[in-house]
Amino acid sequence: MTNRQWFALHSWAGFVLGALLLLVCVTGVLATLSYEIQYLSDSKYRALSSRSGPVNWTQLEQNLAAAYPDSQLISVQVHQQAYLAGEASLATPDGFRFAYFDPASGSLTGSGDWGRLSRFLRNLHMYLSVEGVGKVIVTSLSFLLLISLISSFYVYRNWWRQWLRNPGKWRWAVRSSWASWHKLIGLWSWWFVLLMTLTGLWYFTEHWLLKTPLQYYPPVPRATLSAAAPTQSLSLTEITSIAQQHRPQLDIRAVLYNSNAKAPIVVSGQAGDLLLRDRANRIYLDSAGNVMGSQSSADLAALAYLTDMADPLHFGNFSGLTVKLIYALFGTGLCILVAGGMRMQWLRTKHKQPSLARWLGLFGWLALLLALSGIGWTSTTFSQRELSKPPLSPLLGTLAGAQPS
Repeated sequence: MTNRQWFALHSWAGFVLGALLLLVCVTGVLATLSYEIQYLSDSKYRALSSRSGPVNWTQLEQNLAAAYPDSQLISVQVHQQAYLAGEASLATPDGFRFAYFDPASGSLTGSGDWGRLSRFLRNLHMYLSVEGVGKVIVTSLSFLLLISLISSFYVYRNWWRQWLRNPGKWRWAVRSSWASWHKLIGLWSWWFVLLMTLTGLWYFTEHWLLKTPLQYYPPVPRATLSAAAPTQSLSLTEITSIAQQHRPQLDIRAVLYNSNAKAPIVVSGQAGDLLLRDRANRIYLDSAGNVMGSQSSADLAALAYLTDMADPLHFGNFSGLTVKLIYALFGTGLCILVAGGMRMQWLRTKHKQPSLARWLGLFGWLALLLALSGIGWTSTTFSQRELSKPPLSPLLGTLAGAQPS
């Protein structure tokens, strides 16, 4: 291909669905810092102290029992970042409710509904709040990023010598000024664009893999129904105690109650893996407290490992605030690349096509329509959370020793 052809391909990939690509990039940056934004907005999202040992599950359960005696626990989890409060999902007489808590002490810090900023941003970013087809549309944008990334090295001649080149003063109406900054930001951000492209392509691949008979992830064990079923569901304290005895080195970070007798209670956490999400390490319990199975990150096959590595790599959620800020910085750079590419396209062609409507073209309008529809639909649906089946967890008020701390 000639340089002109590479340039045409590069311009097309960045512009054809530019409005939608820009929305996904902007919401990605905000989603990366969504919990930190919530942290700044309300004290209930903040941990009261740093956790150096296990989560205080016993005290947490007692505090939940005292505050929500008529409710049942659906799940509970703590975050990678020590400054964030943990979250307990509750089935209350009035519907779903979050209870936030300090992981170190188990003290409650507040409560809230399902709809919150992090949910809005993640639903919009991941699948435009339309499961299935929405995820395919969003992840398909990774192919455009891939084309843009590859073609950029052919468009930008001698790019390896330009790391410290001064782009000059930025001028809004001058295309060459936009181009200089576009090249510099793109050069320093190429690793991040590559990372977003690869993880996005994996999400696209994973979506279709899940529709095939291929069993690439360890299956969840199923319990056998027994006539001697327990009369009292396991408490959170009992579950975490059994799981900790089974795997003493596991830092338990999440518990998910089952909603039917054949499904297991799932305990997950970290075992010293930097780039894997909590679910890579799991312990399965039946309703009687028997260990049905245990999954270790060390035993995961390649595709399963990729599955649990994709999210931490995509969102930078594998360390502390510094890594998240780095992701947000380069994510902002990616947003500027997309917006700048569209601006340059306009400056380059407006004398030929002064009509904005005709300049956008069919795919441009389609992208804009999808972006606006995604925002509108997400605004309508992100706060909805239906409880189809109650969890098989004890009524919190029936637990002994329910005294607030």
